[in-house]
Amino acid sequence: MRLTLALALSLAPLVACTVGSEQVGDDDVTPTPGELSGAITADRALSGTVTLTADATIAAGVTVTIAAGTHLEAKAGTTLRVAGTLLVDGTAAAPVVITPTADAPTWAGIVVDSGGAATLTHAEGSHVATLLYCHAGAAACVLDHVTFTDMNNALIAEADALIDHAHLSKVGNGGVSISGGDVTIRDSYLLTSTGDVIIQNGGALTIEYSEVGEAMGSYEHCDLHINGATALRITHSNIRAGVYGMMIGGTTGAVIQHNNFVENEPNKDISEVGVNTAVDLRFNYWGNGVPTGLGAVYDLSSPAAARIADAGPRP
Repeated sequence: MRLTLALALSLAPLVACTVGSEQVGDDDVTPTPGELSGAITADRALSGTVTLTADATIAAGVTVTIAAGTHLEAKAGTTLRVAGTLLVDGTAAAPVVITPTADAPTWAGIVVDSGGAATLTHAEGSHVATLLYCHAGAAACVLDHVTFTDMNNALIAEADALIDHAHLSKVGNGGVSISGGDVTIRDSYLLTSTGDVIIQNGGALTIEYSEVGEAMGSYEHCDLHINGATALRITHSNIRAGVYGMMIGGTTGAVIQHNNFVENEPNKDISEVGVNTAVDLRFNYWGNGVPTGLGAVYDLSSPAAARIADAGPRP
């Protein structure tokens, strides 16, 4: 009888190692409800108010889903790193709100590592250093129907990324910075910067049905500063209210058509900052008149006689 009781007591701690639906072993820590920090090694579904109390990493193969209506607040300087999958799953009626905690001026943002994937859908917030940093090899980086303001960077892209139906404002120099991958900006507003709104130093960039600029009393050096691109295509967009509409260099076969270049400083809608080959600038509307002095590699024929009505974000 004594032997049986001793054996039962010795096994009791092993039974206690299962907590809820998560297995807790020597290397695991039971998650604290409403908090994120450290290594996240099991799938989690978050709702209500969730606080990022310290740097956290979603491990490879793990998915964290943030439900519609959730408020994710982050302590000062904290980073949410993604080696697995992050799904911010808001809706138009119940967006996910992402802000610093009340005692924090800002937080660091979301970093997507090689193999990781982050999709933010119907999210809104402010005061983040870099909303989404996509390292080379990231599987997916998506900002879909998001509204964020007061950031240094909305997106740093070294890998493929998509900005779709977004409203991103009050960014630092290079609010969207591209050095690799294939980046598409569609039906979006990118407004106001302390320097250049978009800076490209590599990779491919497509902008369509979007608006870049709208200074609203702030200083903008360039709406777009293109230092180099494997491919560049900008169509049906408004490039407006910068000191320079676009500085462009290091491109071959760029297609920039059916856009409105308006409210930029005179003769600064397009400025050359490097060697370009075969830049197609046909069918644009030039608020300051067709640019002059650019050379034969720039095809400025067939300018639009009036502002293009269907340029800019669609509903």
